[in-house]
Formats: sequence, structure tokens, C-alpha cells
Amino acid sequence: MKFGIISLDLKRFDLEEAFRLVSAYGFDGIEIFGARSHLHPADYCEEVRQRVLDFKKRFNLEVPMYTPNAINLPVCICSPNPKEREDAVSYLKSAIDVANGIECPRVLVVCDHPGYQTPRREIWKYAVASLKELCAYARPRGVDVTLEPLTPMESPIVATVDDCVAMIEDVDDPALYCMMDIVPPTITKEPLSKYFKMLGDRLNYIHICNTDGITDAHTRLGEGILPVADIIRIFKMYGWEGFVTAELYSELFYDPEQMLSNTNRFLKDACAEFGIENHLV
Repeated sequence: MKFGIISLDLKRFDLEEAFRLVSAYGFDGIEIFGARSHLHPADYCEEVRQRVLDFKKRFNLEVPMYTPNAINLPVCICSPNPKEREDAVSYLKSAIDVANGIECPRVLVVCDHPGYQTPRREIWKYAVASLKELCAYARPRGVDVTLEPLTPMESPIVATVDDCVAMIEDVDDPALYCMMDIVPPTITKEPLSKYFKMLGDRLNYIHICNTDGITDAHTRLGEGILPVADIIRIFKMYGWEGFVTAELYSELFYDPEQMLSNTNRFLKDACAEFGIENHLV
């Protein structure tokens, strides 16, 4: 099992300082959030590519996921507006190019809310078509397209494990995977084990946090309704060897190093209790 931090949680630092801090606390990787403070797809160029590759080497960190900002923007892969879908696919193709260039194996995508006036079956067809195009673009570039379920409040299109399985079946491309963020199953009342059992090797990434059980809040690991240490143990019980990345966007943007230190301590304690090897310092 490897542990990471999403750079969104350090968005008030530049990317080099984010790398430095995540490395200093002994994490294995940093998920790069594709916003302007770190690495927006539109800002990508050879100079940026070389800088990120240097950061990876200098700070001894993997970049297991590139996550372009794609929620509440005028781009949506399942929008009933064809121009919005076209722009979304173009935007995400540019994110795939970024991932390929910085030697990152995955790009995170979501089905953002398409609005209330189009039947779900039609919206679903739009999402399938967009994902087929993205997977066909990503596959020869060695990048996996990783679909993240959202809470039903954020978007009801892909919110459950069953939605994930159905989308994988309908897109029918080996480049498409799904991930687990532990907030959506908390809201939809799904056991975490269902992700492992139903997705199998098509589950390729995990986000952790705590939450209030009502909203999409992503709070520090020790404060909320979830027994996060026990959840880490569940991951171990199912033989999870991939990344577990903390995403705590409801917390401490004013002092991200405090959040990092707290996350480090929580995970070290959980790993010690359950005999999980780690590199946390």
C-alpha cells in the first residue's frame, strides 16, 4: 500500500513547494491537481514537463494521478449541449497529453452534473460516447482513464459501484478504470467491500478523507463519522497494494503543512496498528 496527497490541498503553494512538503513527510506520491497554481493543461509545455520530471526525481515522489479540474466548469462529458461535450473531450485529451509527458499513468475524469432537463438514459449515452473517445486517445499513449464516482448531490450519473460497472461494460475499452473515493459510498450507503468485489482489477485508485455523512465534505482523517483507521484495515484485508491518497479539500488551506503533519501522524498510527509497511516519517 502506498500513500499520497493531492496537490489541491496545497494549492496556496507552488508545485515545487508542494512536492517538497509531501516528500518531507514521507509520502510515496503526489496527485497533481490540474489548476493554475500547479499544472493547468493549457500551461503545459516542454519546459513545464522537464520541471515536473525534475521534481519527481529530486523529491523521490511518484505522480500516480493527474486530475484536471473538471467540476462546475463549462465542460462536461455528459452535457446535453454538444459543444460543451466537445470542449470537455478536447480539454481532457490535453490532460491525457500532460499525463503522458510527465510519465503519470492515470488521468481522473468525472461525469459532472448535466442539469435537470434531459432523461438519464440520454445523458448516459453522451457519457459513454465521450469516454469511448477519451479511452481511444489515451490507450496508445499509455495512460489509463480513471472514472471517479461523485456523490449524488454533485452529480447522479456515476455515483455507485453499479454505475461504475455499467459504464465499464458499456464503454468496453481496456483503458477505462474506476476508483473509490470513500465519501460517495458513505452517502449512498454502500459497503466499501463492494468496490473490491465488483470492480476487481478495474479498481485502480483510492481517495480517503473523513466526512459528515450528509454533504460531500472531505475533512481531516480523524474528524468525522468514519472510522478511517478501520477503513485502512479493510483495504489491507482485500490485498490493496495501490495508492491511497488523502483528499482533504474541506480543511486548512490556510496552513496545509499542519494538515500534512496531521495526515502523516494518523496514517502512521493506523499502519503501526495493522502491520502495514509504509515510508512515512
